[in-house]
Amino acid sequence: MYVTHVVLGLSMTEIGKGFGRDRTTVMHACHLVEDLRDDDDFDQIIARAEHIVTAAFRGRMPV
Repeated sequence: MYVTHVVLGLSMTEIGKGFGRDRTTVMHACHLVEDLRDDDDFDQIIARAEHIVTAAFRGRMPV
């Protein structure tokens, strides 16, 4: 959910619909990941996921 929001720029409501969850659940998940990114190992994992999604959607993302 976090990577979808950050990389693809989708709203919390759109992400919630895609994952079958409420927007408040998405907000909670995104805040949790933001807090966990203080850990260097976890941050590297998320950074890789962001890189993969960015590469996969290159040229397909709205500007």
